[in-house]
Amino acid sequence: MKKILLIVLVALVALAGGLGGGYFLGIRFGGGQQSVTGVSKDLERPGPIVDFGDFVINLADKDPRLVNFEMALEASGSKAELILADGGWRSHIRNEILLTVKDHIADDFRSAEGVMELSDNLKRRINAILPSVDGKVVVRRVLFRKFVTQ
Repeated sequence: MKKILLIVLVALVALAGGLGGGYFLGIRFGGGQQSVTGVSKDLERPGPIVDFGDFVINLADKDPRLVNFEMALEASGSKAELILADGGWRSHIRNEILLTVKDHIADDFRSAEGVMELSDNLKRRINAILPSVDGKVVVRRVLFRKFVTQ
């Protein structure tokens, strides 16, 4: 009986030592806090969202193909939001969107990667035609609320 109690006691001490050592090594060498996806939780708060409405655009396919999407732009701040809401700039932005999307074919948008590439391209082209605000670009992100190719 004493032998079994001694074995159980040694096993508990070894388990406690292993857990304590693992915790210490995890804290020491595990780095900072990260979410399950590996993205830091210190993300920047979203900026103001400016709705740009619905678009139906003919694509460059040989057969008649359309893309239909609803889009919004995330502004980098309140001053940038005022620029995006201004009627004159809105017309230039909508024109840039039409010209950019019109050069694509439906296969370009078959994957999420293709739509994300379009989003990055639109952001770059829109920011190129807008004045910067306090040294920052006006558009932080292009957001699609719906996206359908027909």
